[in-house]
Amino acid sequence: MRARVARAAAFALGVAVSLAACGSELDVDGDQLDAAVDPDPLAVDVTPAPGSLDDLHRTIIAPRCSGQPGLCHNGQFEPNLSTPGNTYAYLVGRPSIEKPTLLRVNPGSPGTSVFIDKLRNRNVATRMPLGADPLDEAQIALIEAWISGGALRAPGAAPAPLLNNPPIRPEIGVFNSGGTRLGISGPVTVSAGATVTLRHTVRDFETADAAIPFGAFVLNAPDGRSVVLDAAATTDPHVGQTTYDAGGPMGTGDVFNFQRAWTIPSTITLYNEDTGARQNVPAAGLSLTIICVYIDSFTNGIATIEIGSSPITIQ
Repeated sequence: MRARVARAAAFALGVAVSLAACGSELDVDGDQLDAAVDPDPLAVDVTPAPGSLDDLHRTIIAPRCSGQPGLCHNGQFEPNLSTPGNTYAYLVGRPSIEKPTLLRVNPGSPGTSVFIDKLRNRNVATRMPLGADPLDEAQIALIEAWISGGALRAPGAAPAPLLNNPPIRPEIGVFNSGGTRLGISGPVTVSAGATVTLRHTVRDFETADAAIPFGAFVLNAPDGRSVVLDAAATTDPHVGQTTYDAGGPMGTGDVFNFQRAWTIPSTITLYNEDTGARQNVPAAGLSLTIICVYIDSFTNGIATIEIGSSPITIQ
């Protein structure tokens, strides 16, 4: 396990540090879809089988949701329902934005599919189609029947795959020894000798927060070098692994339940990842960009990276 942690962390953090050095931002979470389920995801079957997704798209979804520019889901907004292939890719097995613990379409279960919740106005913020007459009961029943039958791409097709949905970009927070969050309304400024707690959120559809296998911070200097956070480490001494904290404070929309404490020394050691060289520099006056990474699964190796927009400035 330690070897896999090291390999995954080195890859993800190496990318993040490189991008931070040139002032870039990487967001590898969010709107990631697996490889297209259709040879041509834009194709439309002109003679679809009754009750199939292609048939439902032609008779219901396209006319009411996506058939022309101006209808919300023709590619302008999530989910993209512009073609049957896109509809399948964006709906089946994909977490809802409004209800992130539920799937938009849960194969075999229309009662736990947010797509049906939106059509039936069932405990949702807005009913769909937005600003238009609701679908007829018979139309909703046809969509429910397709979901109950497994939400197949086409009649006789293999069951919908179990997807490893991308984890959500973390929120980063810096807290003082009293537990107060710093920098909410501006940059974070701290003093040498102070102890701060760096915290980040995690959220993945398939993996519970407590089961996230790896999280870490890197503190990156303007020249691309990173602060040594584990002086005894022979490899990756700049990687500060975080630990799960079930009692963490609430962030903007999620719990800061991964943390790492850092006592700021008067002299900071900077590490060059390319050469392995270390150099001691005064902490005072140094600005550090906060980089966070967490990994949801070593089976699929998806990582999410956040480069903090407000650096820590040491005075």
